[in-house]
Amino acid sequence: MSDAWDFYFTKVNGALASLLVDLGIRAQAPDHQRPWLLWAWVYFRQPRDDGLSSAEEAPRLCEIEDALTEWVRETTAAALVGRITTAGRREFYFYGPRPNGFDEAVASALKHFPEYSFDLGTKEDPAWLQYLDVLYPSPRSHWQIENRHLVEELEKEGDPLTAPRPVNHWAYFSAPEKRAEFVARVKAKGFAVIDESEDEAPKTKYRYGVTLERTDRVDWKSIDEITLELFDLAQELGGEYDGWETTVGKGT
Repeated sequence: MSDAWDFYFTKVNGALASLLVDLGIRAQAPDHQRPWLLWAWVYFRQPRDDGLSSAEEAPRLCEIEDALTEWVRETTAAALVGRITTAGRREFYFYGPRPNGFDEAVASALKHFPEYSFDLGTKEDPAWLQYLDVLYPSPRSHWQIENRHLVEELEKEGDPLTAPRPVNHWAYFSAPEKRAEFVARVKAKGFAVIDESEDEAPKTKYRYGVTLERTDRVDWKSIDEITLELFDLAQELGGEYDGWETTVGKGT
């Protein structure tokens, strides 16, 4: 329904999951013209040990997705809004104006892939809870997406991501004592405080800011661990983590 698709990793029912979701439709959700949730689960033949899809099976799964999306759209006017890959299967979720013809559309699409088994179902979901509460990334998962984008930008600039370097972080709080507690706890983890600020606007929720710095690696795995720890701590104290910045490394 839009071109703003992105993916992230999380846990679903305790299992590792990769979610691909149309972020661009968030402002229009729920779409009252499409109150029906339609889903089809396709079971892998060669899943990885962690339950995600294997490289060997990926081309066939792409063919399945293309066929399924086309048949469902043509038959029911429903649109794919996201998918979950987990526990040896890929779950496709659509929203449409009606469920009529969905079973037939899935069967028609998957008859060309007889080696794959599948399940399907429909239910009314006018509030779009599956999209908003399950598929759409949480604020924490949004940072994982943002981290990946920032690391990709560094790579585009020629950064090999091998050298640790100073990394700045920002966080904001509603009360100075909460900021002080945050500062004390991050100092114990080796962060230095570069600056503290206060927004004078009376309606600003998070008025009390702090800028941190620590030398770290900035590959995706490393920066995820660092930023999510800061995010969780800020959340615990009723504050907000607001991102990171670093210089482009040119080493080998």
